Amino acid sequence: MTTGMNGRALSGRSVLVVEDDFFLAHDLAAILEAEGAQVLGPAGTMTEALDLASSSDCDAAVLDVNLRHLTVQPVIEVLERRGVPLVLLTGASPETLPPDMRALPLIMKPVEAAALVAHLAACG
Repeated sequence: MTTGMNGRALSGRSVLVVEDDFFLAHDLAAILEAEGAQVLGPAGTMTEALDLASSSDCDAAVLDVNLRHLTVQPVIEVLERRGVPLVLLTGASPETLPPDMRALPLIMKPVEAAALVAHLAACG
């Protein structure tokens, strides 16, 4: 995953990262930090994700659809109540997602850094 960005597209923004794959979580954090974001997490479990989603002051969130075989729906609900824009990540076919998740912004894995940064920059 390479960025190829200018390094400031997310300056001053805090972004919650929820991803249970250690290496992908690390890559996502590096991409966002290179663009000037403060990364919250990464959270790799539902408990960590819910805690950060409820208590952190975040400007946006990047959520893996499945955390250790659980859908991230409870985290989505918390963030939506708080008005936090989010983007979902998945390696599965979008048609396999629950219907309410299909209407949310979605980026397919493997994640293209430019698409992720552009989406998050447009959120704020």
